Amino acid sequence: MPKVDTVGDNYYKPLEQAEAFGAALFWVVSILSIAALFVDKAAYPLAYDILQILFIICVLLFFFQGQIQKLYLFPRAEDKRRQDLLSNSYSVALTHEETVGYYNNDQTNPLKRLAASVMESAYFTREIVRKMLVGQRTKTIGYLAIYLVAVLNRSTNLEVLAVAAQAVFSEDIIARWLRMEWLRIRSEQVFDNLNRLFTGKQAFSRPAAQSQAIDLFSFYETTKSTAAILLSSRVFHKHNVRLTEEWEQIRGRLGI
Repeated sequence: MPKVDTVGDNYYKPLEQAEAFGAALFWVVSILSIAALFVDKAAYPLAYDILQILFIICVLLFFFQGQIQKLYLFPRAEDKRRQDLLSNSYSVALTHEETVGYYNNDQTNPLKRLAASVMESAYFTREIVRKMLVGQRTKTIGYLAIYLVAVLNRSTNLEVLAVAAQAVFSEDIIARWLRMEWLRIRSEQVFDNLNRLFTGKQAFSRPAAQSQAIDLFSFYETTKSTAAILLSSRVFHKHNVRLTEEWEQIRGRLGI
């Protein structure tokens, strides 16, 4: 049966497009802010005014884009994914969206199916973020190295250093790297704890196992919302076959 993911198509693709637009705006703002430093206002007043107007417009666009992404698009997508997960686990219709083949386990007990689906999601999140971190770490180290060289060079203009610091320590470089590392660590914790829960063969009719499963579901959802990292669809499609095969081996070993 072919895989169908209307949640991804209807909610995560617009989020991905908004994030790409925001990343482009970030660099436009950074370039304009540096360019304005090298334009002599007295000698080229028109060029200076145009740069300032463009800078203000781009800053405002960047601000509103960020707010729309963080306060509307990302929560909306996560809400729909969570509703779909609970609908799949408990065989209820919390949303009209439909996914086929997104969650892969054979559990009939609703809470046990939820735990298995969260474990699968945490596994994929961990592995995809690991791949994404290769490029993010390289980019972060590269920008930090360039910035340190500029700082150590006494001839570097202080205004340029200030603008560069704003770019390097912004949401798009240092903060994003830290959030990705945090998402990887927390996803690994969810996966490992659920692995122990299933390995222990605890009956999901017992309150202890039920509370652990619900706690880990909440822990994972909180992690995703706080990190606010959109997983790369390119990395997912590139490694999906291998990761799916590995997940099938894991759930086969655990009997889920």
